[in-house]
Amino acid sequence: MTPEQYAAAQAAITAGLASYVKKFGSLFTGPVLATRDWLQLLQVLFPEVQRRYEQSAALGRDFYDSQRGLNHPDVARNERFLSELKYEWFVKNMQPARKGMSQADSPNIAVTRLAMTAVREVEMAGRRQIIGAVKNDPAPQVVQGWARVATGRETCAWCLMLISRGAEFPGKDTQWYLSASNAGSKLDNETLIDLFNEAGGDLMKFREETKEDIEEWHVGCDCLVVPVFDIANWPGRDSAQRAQELWIEAGKEASQRISDGTARSSSTHTETLNALRRRLSRGEISMTNYALAA
Repeated sequence: MTPEQYAAAQAAITAGLASYVKKFGSLFTGPVLATRDWLQLLQVLFPEVQRRYEQSAALGRDFYDSQRGLNHPDVARNERFLSELKYEWFVKNMQPARKGMSQADSPNIAVTRLAMTAVREVEMAGRRQIIGAVKNDPAPQVVQGWARVATGRETCAWCLMLISRGAEFPGKDTQWYLSASNAGSKLDNETLIDLFNEAGGDLMKFREETKEDIEEWHVGCDCLVVPVFDIANWPGRDSAQRAQELWIEAGKEASQRISDGTARSSSTHTETLNALRRRLSRGEISMTNYALAA
């Protein structure tokens, strides 16, 4: 299975779910929803969400296995159980959509938000499956890590920032990360660090500041997770490096605005993200250039 096939299959799973949730969600838009009514709606939706979740988890496992077999055909398969969705998790994670659906005559945007929130839950199955497989592979020497990659359809500035981090290498130190990030690249470690410094940033501080966010996906985010078996050649690596170059360029703009007093804050990280958002809103950035298949 290629990364493109994986992305297309995942999109098909979630498209079917979105239609299902909108169909039934629209039946609950008239009266004010009490807690009992909200839970009744979730009970109606849960079996289909659970079914799609299982499909997404199985797809993630198949993709991981295919990529693992492609890179290490002689290594025994990683027999890993599928990620499961608990009803309690589902109720908790659907909470952001509750306010819009609970009011009388809920607008269409509330139903859309309901569908997008359910879709996020299903998409998390594939992500969790792959990240779990990376962290618990019985042959840890064959897998290096995992990476967050964009599809280019719903990619925002925040996602682009996280994609620019490159791959995640659990348990590896800073020097290993730098060497792995530059494997097959024209940039050496010192040059990459210098570029960040010139932009007013700090490479390792940037990674530390975004470490807690890398396994977060907002409602509407369609970023995928791919396993990394070859540090010099993994799906989306070139796009991640372009995203890193864009982050460095945005950092220069942020430093200039902080220096001349036109920035809203003194945080280089915050202002770099704001610079990316401005460029995106002005149409200067085409997210397809930073997507998996770019």
